[in-house]
Amino acid sequence: MKFKRCISLVCTGLLAVSVLAGCSSQEQPVVNADQTSSEIKEELVISMGTRPPGEFDPRKRWGLYSQSQILHSTLLKKTPQLEIVGDFAKEFEVSEDGLIWTFHLDDNFKFSNGEDVTAEDVKFTYEMLKEDGVNWDLSFLKKVEIKDDKTMVFHLSEPRSTFFAQLTEIVILPKDHYDDNYSENPIGSGPYMLVQWDKDQQAILEANPYFHGKAPHFKKITLLFLDENAALAAAKNGTVDLIYTLPEFADEEIEGFKQFSYESNDVRGVSMPTQKSGYGKTPEGYPIGNDVTSDIAIRKAMFIGLDREEMVNTVLNGHGKKAFSLVDKMPWWNEETAVEDNRVEEAMAILEEAGWVDTDNDGIREKDGLKASFKLYHPSADVVRTNTALVVAEQAKKLGIDIELVGSNWDEMQTIMHSSPILFAGGRHHPHQFHTMHDIKGAGISYNNIVYYDNPVVAGYMEKAMHASKQEEANKYWKLAQWDGETGASGLGDVPFVWLIRLDHIHLGDARINFGEQPIHTHGHEWSLLANVGEWTWDAEATAE
Repeated sequence: MKFKRCISLVCTGLLAVSVLAGCSSQEQPVVNADQTSSEIKEELVISMGTRPPGEFDPRKRWGLYSQSQILHSTLLKKTPQLEIVGDFAKEFEVSEDGLIWTFHLDDNFKFSNGEDVTAEDVKFTYEMLKEDGVNWDLSFLKKVEIKDDKTMVFHLSEPRSTFFAQLTEIVILPKDHYDDNYSENPIGSGPYMLVQWDKDQQAILEANPYFHGKAPHFKKITLLFLDENAALAAAKNGTVDLIYTLPEFADEEIEGFKQFSYESNDVRGVSMPTQKSGYGKTPEGYPIGNDVTSDIAIRKAMFIGLDREEMVNTVLNGHGKKAFSLVDKMPWWNEETAVEDNRVEEAMAILEEAGWVDTDNDGIREKDGLKASFKLYHPSADVVRTNTALVVAEQAKKLGIDIELVGSNWDEMQTIMHSSPILFAGGRHHPHQFHTMHDIKGAGISYNNIVYYDNPVVAGYMEKAMHASKQEEANKYWKLAQWDGETGASGLGDVPFVWLIRLDHIHLGDARINFGEQPIHTHGHEWSLLANVGEWTWDAEATAE
């Protein structure tokens, strides 16, 4: 079984273009489909699938999905090898105890309005996000001190090894031009600036004339927010240069296009609320706990009993890999957590031993009068998550577990995700997300620890990892937090999440686009490729062969 959908390519594509044409009286993107192979192209039209997560504002989560270096600068940045180097902070030092971080600022950075980027802008950004406290945990940041125009000192209340990662993601905002409407006119110091924003339709970027680095090759980039069907149609009729695509469309052949495939740590899985119902309510008043998934036997049976290979072959059409954790293949991943799966008989034995037995022969196990049945919510607009949920529910039947699928949206899912499983996702370039997803102290805040997982041993390992002064030392404790031989936040231990598949990020695009050196991609298929957009070039001699 492979997932396929029928679409009317010509009609869908024409509809998509006509909709955009009616949305704005300003200049619309035009693509010359008849360009010769020797022509040097300096403008691109890209279909991104959805509007920007966070809409250019870090207070709304902008920067969490590899978008930091498009419109903005950061204090530090990552190389394709994931090494930390300077950005606005050209040099930096960390004290031996990890509490004092000193940054020496570059004097050649300007915002897209021509104003200098200053230490005051950095101070404002970090203090504002700390006070907001929703999407960026900066509670450990005790004080931001400006020593002089080019020197800043961050004072921490405790060592924080993952602070490096946040310094590469938090974009620097202009203190004098930031307000609640920042998304409408974001001013940044990255290689591009926003010149037109038609919400839910398109964003048009142009090269920032004040950018401190090498001017990007592509002077203009139009980002269209088309669904996957419309994007494929637009690619076929020559109105876009590049699309992100679903696995089911990944092998489509389009004249002049080629498939660009990148490994990622972008995983999908099922969140499993670990507390019993009645545990309490979140700060927003949403219920916590589930009487079925709080039984570890249910969680363990699903972890070893589901067939990930089938999911890779059907949901991803082979464009991906099995996933066993949130951090597969990263330096802090505990490889022991990758186990043999599809062990149906063993999974059923775990359930039997725990008292889950099908006494009425209806195919669903029960224990103390409680059916092994729960709802699994998934965002119905997300094809990969929907298809994954379908396969999970079908495979779970073999185990005697009944899963009712509920197509939903994120507004609703935020109200039930602490009491019902959802088809979840994750994957970052650092272990900070592993911490926030398993730390009981942050449970219930945004998407932090939505399952209310609480294991003091794991918490102790994570605290040691966070306080480590060397990454190698931190990695040791991150691995122990996953599994120490007796317990851990993994499938070998408490199974707070049943991770299932790891996506390859597939894009179909003009063969002459050179995307430069790409790191392993993170969660956020549509946007990961754009992380180095300022370095893209055009290779007129490249072909689709």
